[in-house]
Amino acid sequence: GGGEGAEASGELMRNSGRGRGAQLRYSMDSMGCQMNTADAERMEGQLRSLGFARAEEGTPAQVVVLNTCSIREHAEAKVYSYLGPHAARKRAGEDLAIVVAGCVAQQEGEALLRRVPEIDMVMGPQYANRLGDLLEGVFNGNQIVATAPTHIMEDPTQPQRSSTVCAWVNVIYGCNERCTYCVVPTTRGSEQSRPRDAVRAEIEALVAEGYREVTLLGQNIDSWGSDLSPKQSFADLLRDVGGVDGLARMRFVTSHPRYMSPRVIDAVAEVPALCP
Repeated sequence: GGGEGAEASGELMRNSGRGRGAQLRYSMDSMGCQMNTADAERMEGQLRSLGFARAEEGTPAQVVVLNTCSIREHAEAKVYSYLGPHAARKRAGEDLAIVVAGCVAQQEGEALLRRVPEIDMVMGPQYANRLGDLLEGVFNGNQIVATAPTHIMEDPTQPQRSSTVCAWVNVIYGCNERCTYCVVPTTRGSEQSRPRDAVRAEIEALVAEGYREVTLLGQNIDSWGSDLSPKQSFADLLRDVGGVDGLARMRFVTSHPRYMSPRVIDAVAEVPALCP
């Protein structure tokens, strides 16, 4: 849990010789799609809940997180290039934890550790909600590979959002389509819809904090609800959460033609908050 993680981060601080009053810092670099941006915000929220502050430019971080994307050209080469200076810091005796997250982490797995043994943790995108718990193992001296299929849990930690007006809200993770050109089902796993009540509660909380716009996120967003029991429809979700009092604008990405139904089109036309 978070309390145990905070104790473990304190242990890292004591072991690094910084003393009980020193401030531990993290760096978070994220590349790729909107889903990666949302994942990074959630991971930052967890790090802050453990007592870490974001490292300013030029300030060394004790936890270095690279949230990777496997779609972009030369994705793996960019990861290794980024990791080089941090691995060098570790070889020179600095006390830091290096975390590789995201889709390249899921694709490469243990191969990343063989190539850069200074890495402390490799974690796929479905573990973004569990960074704090997994770091506890790293702080206790373990090298971790978290890429096995898993059920994505609700994360009670407040994301460290980059905007005070617009917010990302995940509604479905993964994709079942397996298009020949796309790596998403391999890196992000099978579809897992969030419960409608959880999505609505997050949007209500955002509006209460002053947010005016939300973007619903999913790799295959209009298939939301097909894996729930009983099954639910994306059009019903749009009508429900789009009706939250005080929400000015709502968008959603990314749709698949197979699931774009007349009911979804009608919801876009009829829900005032939905942007066409």
